[in-house]
Order: sequence, then C-alpha cells, then structure tokens
Amino acid sequence: MTTLISFIIVLGILIFIHELGHFAVAKACGVGVEKFSLGFGPKLIGIKRGETEYRISLLPLGGYVKMVGEAAGESVSDELRMKSFTHKPVWKRVLIVAAGPTMNLVLAIVLLPVIFMIGIQLPVYLEKPAEVGYVVVGEPAQKAGIQAGDTIVEFGGREIKHWEDLLTQVAMSPSKKVELTLERGGEKIETAITPDASAETGAGYGGMYPPMKPVIGDVASGYPAREAGIKAGDTILSIDGLAIRHWAELEDVIHKSGKKIKLHVLRDSKELTFEVMPKYNEDAKVHLIGISRQEEVQVRQYGFTESISKGVTTGVQMTGKLFVVIKGLVLGEYSLKTLGGPIMIAQVAGKAAESGISDVLSLVAFLSLQLGIINLFPIPVLDGGHIVFFGLEAIKGKPLSEKFMTVAQQVGIVLLIGLMVLVTWNDLLRVFG
Repeated sequence: MTTLISFIIVLGILIFIHELGHFAVAKACGVGVEKFSLGFGPKLIGIKRGETEYRISLLPLGGYVKMVGEAAGESVSDELRMKSFTHKPVWKRVLIVAAGPTMNLVLAIVLLPVIFMIGIQLPVYLEKPAEVGYVVVGEPAQKAGIQAGDTIVEFGGREIKHWEDLLTQVAMSPSKKVELTLERGGEKIETAITPDASAETGAGYGGMYPPMKPVIGDVASGYPAREAGIKAGDTILSIDGLAIRHWAELEDVIHKSGKKIKLHVLRDSKELTFEVMPKYNEDAKVHLIGISRQEEVQVRQYGFTESISKGVTTGVQMTGKLFVVIKGLVLGEYSLKTLGGPIMIAQVAGKAAESGISDVLSLVAFLSLQLGIINLFPIPVLDGGHIVFFGLEAIKGKPLSEKFMTVAQQVGIVLLIGLMVLVTWNDLLRVFG
C-alpha cells in the first residue's frame, strides 16, 4: 500500500506541475482552457470553475490541458476565436508548449537545494581521515606506491582532513599528475599520482578505497546469492579459500569469476558455506551474484548558500548522466533492458517513502529533471516536437498541412506506445524473473 500511495503522490506532483505550466501560460496568453485533467480516460471526479473543468481521470499515467481550438482543423466559433490556441501568434504557442517541461526543470532546481537543507544520508567514512583500506591492482594509487593502511594528508598542496576532501580533489584532477603526502607508520612520504579519467563522467579516479567491511546490506531477488540462501547481514570471510578483508576485494573476485564459487560467511556467530554460480551481466561486462554492501550512514544538513551550490552541482551531474545514458542506448553501449517504467518507478517511490521525506523529494527532483529534458526532445507528440513544428510554421509563414501533422502525430504515438510496452515488459521481467 505504501508503494502504491507513494507512486500516486510522486507521479501526481510531476503531472500537476507540468500541466500547471501549460495552463498558467495559456491563461496569461489569453487562450481559453476547457479542461485541466490529472490522468487520462474516464472522469473520476471533477468540478467546473468558469470556462475550465478541473478533473481527475481514471488512468494516472499522465495528464492534459485541453485548450480552445487546440486540435488542427478544429472549428471555433467567432465568439471564441480570440481565445483559440491555433489563432495565437507562433511565439505565444511556443511559450505555452514550453511552459510544461520548463516547470519540471524549475521544480527540480527548487527541490535540490531544499533537499540539502533538510539533510541527506551520507556514508560515515566521508568525515573520517583519508585512511586507505584497499588499493586496486594496476590502477593509479598502486602505481603511486600507495598501500592499504596509508593515510593521505595532503593532495596538490591542499590539506586533506577527511575522505570527502580527498575524493573531491581526485575527481577534479583527471589525467593530471598531482603531488601528495601520506603517512605510513608515523612517517610522512611524498609521492605523486595521476588519476584516471572516468569514461562516463570524466571525473578523476584513483583506485583506492576507505576501509569497507565485506558485510552484505541487501540481496537482490532473481540473482544467485538469494537462491543460494545468502542473507543481508552476512559477513563474507573467504571465497574459494581466499580471505576477504574488504568489500572492493570481494567485488573484484566475483566480477572476474566465470565458474561456481564457494563463499564462506559469518552469520550470527556461526560460519556457513554456500556455493554460488555468478550471473554474467552483459551491460556491465562482469559477473554478479546480486549483493550490495551494508553501509553506515548519517544525515547531514547544509546551510542555505552551500545547499544552493550543492543543488546546482547535483543538477548538472544528473543532466550529464542522463545524456550519457541516452548516448549509450543510441550507440548500443547499454541494453534497452536497463530502461524502467511505471512499476520500477513505483518500487523506487515505495523504498524512498520508507527512507524519509528527503529521499522522496530526491526522487521527485530526479524524475522531474528527466521529464523536463526529455519532453523538450524534438519528437512528435512530445512538447519539443510541437515546438519544432511551430518553428517550421514560422519559417514557412503558414501552418503545416493537416496531413503532415496527422502522420507525424501518429508516428509519435506509435513510438510512445512502443516505448511504454518495452519498459513495462522490462518491469515485469524484473518482478517475475
């Protein structure tokens, strides 16, 4: 029930804000609005105020604003001609159509700083001294001579007080040789590191981790670990006789495994052994067993100025990752199976509701940002497609033909329905395996 209610609330906010943008700008531009609906299909409840009927409809996966004279070829009486959408100048129609996705972007921009002011959950290790718990073989940290147990105290002339400082400096130094100072056994050692640049984000990566105990926090359904009987809270002691002391070491062994492995675990003071056949993941190009790490977290609140800065940075990062994923899907680097639909959103919304208001707002901001950007894509049916049509109309100096508009809309609808079928099918496969 929590999942369903959370899904309706999250989706309702996104739809309401989007349609409110269309509605408000349409009114401001003198366009008559006949209906303002949250949802599609048969009306559940409604009330009429002035010329507009405000309603909630049966199917919650969307909404619409029905404007006077909106449809191509729609007949409008002389009395309503001044309020007709199609009889307004092109620039006004562009403003009305663009207002929906713009409102979604504004919502994300407003929510992100608020989330940081309310407080977000962060790993506890971020505020601890930058003691290295594990060094990945063959990566920048090992090449620089850094070892497990070292504590980084200076990076590029800047004092490093905790892990957050170090991660920030490394991320800002991709492919740059940087001097650093570390402490080992009471002695200070000078060395240099050249962080690799992440293929996805371009940020610097050092290949070193803080201490992370190999304790399982969650076991995913449909994966070998759950089928074998492994549970959240288990501590991995060894894999095929190899002692495991760090989570990154555990990941490295599993990712490279191509055969059945034997996991020795500690559960409630008892040692147990499980045999697991890792599952190869085509997208990540590694083997997985479906476990995630148990992490100690704390809630951190930020001041007003810092929250705005954090919000802007997070928004930019979200936008960048969205385009990286879209590029990967287009080029075939990511499988279409990674796409999620309503069921996946409902599941995430349910988990967010259980975690607290900050996680719910984070989900709303994330989805609103995506909705705003994707809606501006030049695809028929989407707002961006309509804006392109209006641009072509302005260039031609006259409206596009009804036949062209009809065919374009039909193509857009087919694409949209196809996408909905795909993501829903992906959701069902995740749920039922």
